[in-house]
Amino acid sequence: MVEPKAAAQGPRTSPRDGVQDELLGRVIDGRFRIVGRIARGGMGKVYRARQEPLGREIALKILDPRQTSHTEDFDRRFFLEAEASAKLRHPNTVTIFDYGQTDDGIYFIAMELLEGRPLHHRLREGPIAPPEAIAIAEQVCRSLREAHGLGLVPRDLKPANVFLENLKEEEHPHVKVLDFGLVKDLAEAEDMTQTGLFMGSPKYMSPEQATSSPTDARSDVYSLGVTLYQMLTGKLPFVRDGSVNLLMAHIQDPPPAFADVAPDVPLPPALERVVRRCLEKRPEDRFASMNALLQVLKQTAQDLGYRAGTMDGSLSGSASFVAPAMVEPASTGLDRRLLAAGAVLGALMLIGGLVAAFSGGEAEPVAAAPSSPAPTTPTAPENPEAPAPEAAAE
Repeated sequence: MVEPKAAAQGPRTSPRDGVQDELLGRVIDGRFRIVGRIARGGMGKVYRARQEPLGREIALKILDPRQTSHTEDFDRRFFLEAEASAKLRHPNTVTIFDYGQTDDGIYFIAMELLEGRPLHHRLREGPIAPPEAIAIAEQVCRSLREAHGLGLVPRDLKPANVFLENLKEEEHPHVKVLDFGLVKDLAEAEDMTQTGLFMGSPKYMSPEQATSSPTDARSDVYSLGVTLYQMLTGKLPFVRDGSVNLLMAHIQDPPPAFADVAPDVPLPPALERVVRRCLEKRPEDRFASMNALLQVLKQTAQDLGYRAGTMDGSLSGSASFVAPAMVEPASTGLDRRLLAAGAVLGALMLIGGLVAAFSGGEAEPVAAAPSSPAPTTPTAPENPEAPAPEAAAE
């Protein structure tokens, strides 16, 4: 519903940038009064609005299909994607209150208003310390774990869609994953992606997205790997002139080593191994799910001496143990190494015993090589975030 009186007031000036905006002061759907503009994007704008009669301040995303050349089937795609996004309830996912379409063809999504800044603004200041980067990535994993559990794949994960919220009661930013506008419902028989239209951002796009191949949760694992690479080094793994060259790099080029792009930033090799596994070209070589990646990040933080829960390099709380084999491309890699090490150690001890027997003296003691801790069963996932059904089996 549109209020003719409000719409007829003419364009007003946005206090944000001094630009005239005809939507300022307008009431959308008879409930959401627009009071200011927050941001603008390729397909619309985000406004600060007041929900009446509750008096609650919200963020109102306005989408106008006339602002893009890809308008075919926009109505159906919008409502399918908005309905899918509205199912998400995780604390690390932005909450959607309502969505709809006005009489004059404006599509809107009403969501919670956040105070803070997007991750890509933070990255302008340089690399992020490993404990903080891990803490951010873990929260993204938890958000997407719920989405994937519902069969939803966002396909546009990037720093601009990761918001660092400032909460007064928290000592560090609380992560909110934004903008599921490219969400794919895996339960739908028909992919809503239009033929010939790339879905996602080339800098963070998985190889399968770049080739318009089928995508699943592992595509988001790749995009998070690119984001984590950028957080740790301050650089993107692939920088090329032109989108085509950039997409080809995602498809065929190996990511540079941390030491090559950030020689002055001391970064743990164990963390680099995790990132490189996220960036494997073939989906089957990456972590199988966000839950698997989350558990490895927690274990890596624990192994590095961080304490979970803070962003200052000292992580608090406990982390469940996960077998280090999870960071190997093959799940049996650790077992083979342990068996080989045991065989070598046994052979050395046997040789030492034979030498002692023939020489009539005592054998020199053989120093046992330090072994990896025996894998233990991971503790139950932390509440209130139950893992997705398929992730619980991992």
